[in-house]
Amino acid sequence: MNRLPMKVFLRNKKTRLYCADLNGWAASVGHTLEFTSVPHAARFARDENLPGTEIVARCDVLEEEVPMPLVPEWCGFDQPASVAA
Repeated sequence: MNRLPMKVFLRNKKTRLYCADLNGWAASVGHTLEFTSVPHAARFARDENLPGTEIVARCDVLEEEVPMPLVPEWCGFDQPASVAA
């Protein structure tokens, strides 16, 4: 089973800017932090106390972003095990 490549970002819900680093935000995803998974992004937002953020997922086959609320439950999920092709 092949997995679609997914990119995960954090975005400020009010300004719609993406998290670029601890001290800055960017208007486009080209200059932002890209996370390896939804739990990784959730833990970063929690650990760095980034209020008002949401998780945004993108993959090449979708034309739109998929926003997800930042909830504590996301932090507890583990990365899925690698699947042999």
